[in-house]
Order: sequence, then C-alpha cells, then structure tokens
Amino acid sequence: MDQVTEGTLEFDESEGKFVIANEEHNIIIKNLEFGDKFEVQVEGNWVETALEIGSNDKGEMIFKLRGTPYVEFITGIAAR
Repeated sequence: MDQVTEGTLEFDESEGKFVIANEEHNIIIKNLEFGDKFEVQVEGNWVETALEIGSNDKGEMIFKLRGTPYVEFITGIAAR
C-alpha cells in the first residue's frame, strides 16, 4: 500500500488531541500539537497552518487554524 499522506482534520477524543486521519484506510496519519505546521485546503488550495487557541465574542475558548478562515468548528477539513 502506498503511504497515505492526506486525510481530514479530526479530534481524537481518546487522546484529547487533534489528528490528521484517513477514514478510508482507518489510520491516523499525524498527531498534532499546538504549533505543528501542516496544510489544509482553503478554496481548493493547500495552505500551511497551525493550531491556535483563541476566544469568541462570549470569551469562550475556541480553536483556530492560523492564516485560514477556519475558526471554532475545525474538524472534517481536508488536511495533510
């Protein structure tokens, strides 16, 4: 099998971490820590990003992807 490098950004509840996973092959491609660089698709283009923590208008903690429009609900996004 060729090495799988693309998947989707997901939250692994058992580990309490974000991961890039490939559901078709049922594998975790990469475990992500804050500050790790990876790419996501934005309007059909691959954009380098990293996980960040911010807050919304209510002062609640949210997750963001640096340099992208993705804020708060960041799972299910094509990633590599």
